Amino acid sequence: MEKTQRKVEHIYSQLQHHNPLDSGGEFLPFMLVSKGKRLVARLLPFLKHDTALKILRIVTSNLPTLMSRDTEEALPVLYPPLRNVIGGLTFSQLIRVLKDLTAESLTTYESLTLACQNKFGLSLLYALLSQGEKLLSSGVPLEPSIGDFETWTDIIFQVAGQLSQCSLVEPLLLPSNLLTLFCRYLDKRTVHQLKSNMESATGFLALPS
Repeated sequence: MEKTQRKVEHIYSQLQHHNPLDSGGEFLPFMLVSKGKRLVARLLPFLKHDTALKILRIVTSNLPTLMSRDTEEALPVLYPPLRNVIGGLTFSQLIRVLKDLTAESLTTYESLTLACQNKFGLSLLYALLSQGEKLLSSGVPLEPSIGDFETWTDIIFQVAGQLSQCSLVEPLLLPSNLLTLFCRYLDKRTVHQLKSNMESATGFLALPS
C-alpha cells in the first residue's frame, strides 16, 4: 500500500505540473480525453479526501465543457469513484460543490439543462442531492457554515424546477431517496411531476426509500 501510495502521489504531482488553465484546473486538459478520464478514475480511490474533493470540484465547475467535449462518452468511468467521494462530503463541502455545479458560467438554468440531458451530468447531480438527503436524515450534527441551509433550499428549488420541466435522460443510477428529499420542500403537484419525469427516463418506478 505504501508503494502504491507513493506511485499515486508521483502521478498526481506530474499532472499538477501541467497547468495551462487558471483556477486550479490542472486536471481539466487530461479529462477532455478518454485516456485521461480513465487515469483520473483509477487515481481517485487512492487520493486523500481533500485532493479527491479538489478533483470533484474541478469536474463540477467545468461540467458543461466536459460534457460537450465527451465525444467518446467516456465520462461515466468517473462516476463510481466520484460517487464515493461525494459519499464522504460534509454538508458544507456538499454545498460548495453544488454551488460549483449551478454557477452562472452560462446561466444557472442553462447549466442545469445541459446536466439533465447528459447521463453523467444527471447522475452526478442525483448523487449530490442524495448525499444531502442522507446527511439531513442521519441525525448527525451537520455543523453548517453561515448561509448553507439557505443556499441548499435555493438549489433544491432551482433543480426541482429544471427536473420537472425538461426531458430527462436515463441516469447511471437513480438514488431511492430523491423523492423523500423533494417531499421536504415541494408541493404535491411538483413532486408528482418530478416522479413522472424520473419514471419516464428510467422505465421503472422512482419510489421513495
